[in-house]
Amino acid sequence: MKTYTGFQYLLIDAANAFGYDKMLFEARIQWARERLEVLEDLAMDAETPALFIKAVSAIRKAQAKQPTGHLVAMDACCSGIQIMSTLTGCIDGARATGLVDPDVRADAYSEQTSRMQGILGTHFTVSRKDAKDALMTSFYASKKKPKEIFGEATPELAAFYQAGQAMAPGAFELLQDLLDSWQPFALAHEWKLPDGYDARVKVMEQQECRIEVDELDHATFTYLYYENQGTEKGLSNVANVIHSVDAFILREMIRRCNHGGLNLQAYSDWIEAALLERSFSEPEVRTPLIGEHQYFLEQYTRSGMHTAAILPWLNAANVHDLPTELLHALKSMLNTMVRYKAFPLITIHDSFAAHANNVNWVRHWYKEILAELADSHLLDDLLSQLHGMPGHFTKLSNNLSTYIRNSNYSLS
Repeated sequence: MKTYTGFQYLLIDAANAFGYDKMLFEARIQWARERLEVLEDLAMDAETPALFIKAVSAIRKAQAKQPTGHLVAMDACCSGIQIMSTLTGCIDGARATGLVDPDVRADAYSEQTSRMQGILGTHFTVSRKDAKDALMTSFYASKKKPKEIFGEATPELAAFYQAGQAMAPGAFELLQDLLDSWQPFALAHEWKLPDGYDARVKVMEQQECRIEVDELDHATFTYLYYENQGTEKGLSNVANVIHSVDAFILREMIRRCNHGGLNLQAYSDWIEAALLERSFSEPEVRTPLIGEHQYFLEQYTRSGMHTAAILPWLNAANVHDLPTELLHALKSMLNTMVRYKAFPLITIHDSFAAHANNVNWVRHWYKEILAELADSHLLDDLLSQLHGMPGHFTKLSNNLSTYIRNSNYSLS
């Protein structure tokens, strides 16, 4: 991963606020450097003037060697498609969302626009805004927005779906699998995430009744309300499952960035001792102790996804309960976490904001967590929980994590 200085991230932030967030990082830095002396004069031409002025103010403070208190935010590239492509091992969808080519600032919405235009030819014009508005909800099984924008049974609508399936085939395949996970007439759908969080979503159906108010001269009103009532079919598992994985990523990002209060060196030493012992002899077959660490071990066994949430529950004795593969994964994670001081991370959906000096670590952990998800079998676990029986999704590739770890624009 290419890294940058804190001051360079301030320049990138200014370029982002001006409207050049689709450029390569180096181009954004160069744009701001070439105008460094006159940045204030450009404020009213910026896409978001207030944010641009704030970014320029931070640059001036940094030049004067004063603390800025400024946070630089990095957004994921179309996080819904990004996460679905990661879980399914879809290299095409990952490429469209900045996870494959390290020298390309990908933009799934522009790619969708271009693909549609190629299918339709010169007789139709498709705007990026229309493609984006339709695409944002379609991967969560909504057909309403695409029809509103492109019409019903039109060449544009057909081109929209043809382009989307070509751009992100894994996401479309997963969409159908999650639609099929709906349990007819169940009152709720439930599943667990690797860090111990439980998702439980009730099935709520809108009802209506007529109300007559005597005090208002017997006027009648229609009262709409929601009732926990199962339905034969439903769409919400698609968005809810992907959003739950998105939330897991956010929580894991915060744990790995803002690890204050944890004795990282102690955990590392205990794990190192356990691994050293196993290098000389086979691990003793033992009944694991009852405790929180055992709960996280069960989640790891099912999903193949490790989490920093287990760290506070480890001690010199119970690390020996963990499988060797998990010990190595935790050791690798800790080897990175000890390299920097804990720092606050502010998240708004798929946007991550931190002090400019820490943005390299933010970018590192985001793509590392996605790479770990790509190597895991979390999707099998989620589908199994939803169906109530063992399930399996055959990934489109098994080497996506290699591309992700080499990427530069997963957050940009």
